[in-house]
Amino acid sequence: MRDPAPARTGLLRRWWPLGAAVLVGTLAGLAFSLVREPVYTADAYVVAVPADRSDTARAVDFAQTYARVATQPEILALALDDASPPPVPDPALLPRGTSPDTGVPGASVPEASVERLRRAVQASASPDAPLVGLSASAPGPRQAADRANAVATALITYANYQAVNTRVRLVRFTKALPPASPSSPPPAVGAALGATGGVLVGALVCLTVPVRSSASCGRLRTAPARPATRKVTVRVRPAEREAALGEVRA
Repeated sequence: MRDPAPARTGLLRRWWPLGAAVLVGTLAGLAFSLVREPVYTADAYVVAVPADRSDTARAVDFAQTYARVATQPEILALALDDASPPPVPDPALLPRGTSPDTGVPGASVPEASVERLRRAVQASASPDAPLVGLSASAPGPRQAADRANAVATALITYANYQAVNTRVRLVRFTKALPPASPSSPPPAVGAALGATGGVLVGALVCLTVPVRSSASCGRLRTAPARPATRKVTVRVRPAEREAALGEVRA
């Protein structure tokens, strides 16, 4: 009966990096989730309204356009500006052939603040509806909602200043509310992700590092010893040697 101990020893010797990598990855993912600051995400929506209510295709096209420009510095600077913008003039009240000023108010805002807000805000548009979604993230729920609403207000202001030329206005559809729970993954998910990474790294190490198998070790241990050789010295008498030489000469 073959002893299973060498086989178990060989498996342990070959696959121990996998277990170590899984353990280290799990602990690292759990620690990162616990140390990392929670992130909250709030969503606000605006809708594009065309001057001709039947021209929905135009509204959908401009909704996608405004979703692409929502994170431009000009609009984000307006979102960071606390000053209230002046009212937008009604195009119907303007004399024929004139248009309102298309400039957007906004004080000088540091570029670092604009870049920080740009990294925290994402905009998207529905492919078949004139709806623009604005998603903002922040360390706190109230701050996330304030960011989303500020960018939505700035985008509405910017779009409505262009409404005389585009004939499309933006209207607030829903206001962002503070989220009840963070959007960042919980510690259990972080630990699972770390364990998954540990499995990949450990398996790669086990498959690339050559390890002598237990069967070969057993064969080396149980190989029979070679028999010892002895050197034998044969002495020949002079008379016998002369007789042998004479027979060879004859």
